[in-house]
Amino acid sequence: MFRFARQLPTEPASVRELPVGTALDDAVLVARAREGDRWAEEALYQRHVPYVMGMVIRLLGSRDEAEDIVQDTFAIALDRIATLRQADAVRAWFAQIAVSQVRRKLRRARLLSKLGLNPPMEPVDFDSLAVEEADAETRAELAAVGRTLAQVSTDERLAWMLRHVDGEPVAEVARLCGCSLATAKRRIAAAAQHLERHVGRGDDER
Repeated sequence: MFRFARQLPTEPASVRELPVGTALDDAVLVARAREGDRWAEEALYQRHVPYVMGMVIRLLGSRDEAEDIVQDTFAIALDRIATLRQADAVRAWFAQIAVSQVRRKLRRARLLSKLGLNPPMEPVDFDSLAVEEADAETRAELAAVGRTLAQVSTDERLAWMLRHVDGEPVAEVARLCGCSLATAKRRIAAAAQHLERHVGRGDDER
């Protein structure tokens, strides 16, 4: 299975950091990667890792855990690159695999917690995502939202965060979560109702 030995970048890669020729579009790079071209794989990784990393950090609230997920995401994706039907949609494909890996990790953590083999689920660390100018009241509210989201199901948590933290359209939330549009709407609404009951934060508040 393909795995990058390098440490994942913490900032979006500059053009100078990309392999020469990465002005090529994704479809061309995917075609080359399907033929086993490691240069093309590296180019795809460098181009899309900032987006995937940022999304996973927001979903998990932990850079250390996010790095493992992102490494696994690209390893899985590039190992299965031949199965990608729309080569120009490779970024969305990386994101979908990443969300699946996050869901798997959260579900496992929740199961182990219920079995007493892990401490209780950690709250979502929204404080780390807040802007530096955020005041104490805002940070306290974010902490309350994070604690409350730790109580809902993994699917509801991911759907709500993709919609209201990442700002994805509901149709994109459904695609990323691998569910129907109606299911995505139901999950987002369920998490919003839980937040409304325990934090007083409605679905329209961001």
